[in-house]
Amino acid sequence: MIKVTVLYNLPPGTDEAAFLRWRTGEHHAANVARPGVVRADFYRVLGTPRIGPERPASDAPPYRFVTESWWPTHEAFLTSWEDPEEQARLVPAVAKIADALFLVSEEIQTFVAPS
Repeated sequence: MIKVTVLYNLPPGTDEAAFLRWRTGEHHAANVARPGVVRADFYRVLGTPRIGPERPASDAPPYRFVTESWWPTHEAFLTSWEDPEEQARLVPAVAKIADALFLVSEEIQTFVAPS
């Protein structure tokens, strides 16, 4: 599986409630309609956990939101992501966020707890 992870904030002065309505409505529907997408999630970051005495927990993480989208193969991702219509949709969507970090990763190992 190939996953695109986007870590980001909102530009200063953005109405977060309006952003959330757009992000969980129109934008989410467009994300899951992309060819090849098998999963798409959206998260609000709550903080960072403590890791030993040298890395205290923080309620002020560097990013406020996370979006993740999965494709079955790298080829499927590239075909979908590089499509001119998809790029035309992404440009104005990315203009709504700030400090964006886009990561493309390949799944190597997964664990799912038995139910």
